[in-house]
Amino acid sequence: MNTAVMLCLPSEDDVAGLDGVELDRMLWELEVARRQLTAAIVSVVDRCDRTAHYLADGHRTVRSWNAAVTNTSLAESTRRHKLARTLRDLSVVGDELSAGTVGVDQVVELALLHANPRCADQLPGSEQLLLEAAKALEFADFRTVTKRWEQLADADGAHRQHELTHEHRNATITEAGGQYSWSTSHGVIQGVTMQNIFAAFCDAEFLTDWETTKLKHGDLASPMLMPRTARQRRADALVAIFETAATANGTGKLADPVVNLTIDNDQFEQYLRQQIDGTPVVIDPATVLDRRCETIDGAPVDPRQAVALAIIGQVRRIVINSAGVVTDAGRLRRLFTGPLRDALTAISPRCIWLGCTIRAAISQIDHIQPHSDGGYTDAANGAIACQHHNLFKHKHRYTAQRQPEGTWQFMRPDGTYLHTPDGAHHQRTQQLQGI
Repeated sequence: MNTAVMLCLPSEDDVAGLDGVELDRMLWELEVARRQLTAAIVSVVDRCDRTAHYLADGHRTVRSWNAAVTNTSLAESTRRHKLARTLRDLSVVGDELSAGTVGVDQVVELALLHANPRCADQLPGSEQLLLEAAKALEFADFRTVTKRWEQLADADGAHRQHELTHEHRNATITEAGGQYSWSTSHGVIQGVTMQNIFAAFCDAEFLTDWETTKLKHGDLASPMLMPRTARQRRADALVAIFETAATANGTGKLADPVVNLTIDNDQFEQYLRQQIDGTPVVIDPATVLDRRCETIDGAPVDPRQAVALAIIGQVRRIVINSAGVVTDAGRLRRLFTGPLRDALTAISPRCIWLGCTIRAAISQIDHIQPHSDGGYTDAANGAIACQHHNLFKHKHRYTAQRQPEGTWQFMRPDGTYLHTPDGAHHQRTQQLQGI
């Protein structure tokens, strides 16, 4: 048996000669090799686990054997062992990893689901569905899908976890050497409410600094000339929240914070019926791509909490089609400013540009078809884009196209594509190779 493993890796000179799309292609080829190598390592670990070979040299577990043989951390050894156990039940995923057509991080997400004893037995039934999502979606979106799946497959466990998080909420303040530090922990509803209030106060502090800077420097005003740093403004915003609360009286009223939640209609109706007459909720985890119950940033929310908020009038209606396009944005009992913007940010948690993590709440609404080219200002032609990518797209004449399944595809002016999730990337690679 030849124990040497030969990998064809680029030299520094090879990399130095790359430019433009060639860098994209090289990085992609190396990523495929990393996936295949990971699959091979996991296969060896699985063999050791099945045969109990680790006992031969006195190791108690396959994890300690792996750490000893490869000099890796116990955390990495544990991860490999979990992947091995997961791929025993998800053989198709294992084949895709060996072929390099699904990412390591995506398989790790599936391993986290497999580690949940309350829903692991349901995972093989959703293997193909989750695999396709892993290849078609950006990683952050895929992670949101796995959270949704787990909440559907382990509804009682997810509900208990939400209750425990809320029950164990805490806030402390400590003083050391004249410096005070705050630490708090809350459930999703309280947490996102506080986050929205804090963001509003931070924006107010920024505007105060900006107006001061413009008065002092005129046309030469720049954020770099502001009197306070972003850290200082955040600290002062927290103080302002407490001062506002302390000075509120019978004649003053604090702003009523709005929390946006998104929940699919079928799930909403089932949980509503459960609260009214006790009808059991029956939702197949395999319908995960049609399900939502989360904040606009993608944090899972207990559907029971969402229904409770709707009963007291704190939920708006947002209807989307199968591609995630808003077809209706209405309300139950509250009026909101900018309902179209709110609807779009509710279904898209961040800027749509590949790899961008700027939150929707601080982004802009971009015209997919430019307004100057006749594009309408409506939900079907709107997309979340941060200021940088909104300006970049139009300045450099990039185009964005929403795919039938709701994902996004970006084309450079020369007709080449930006890196895309595995499914589309794999198809184009095959086309280029004439497969």
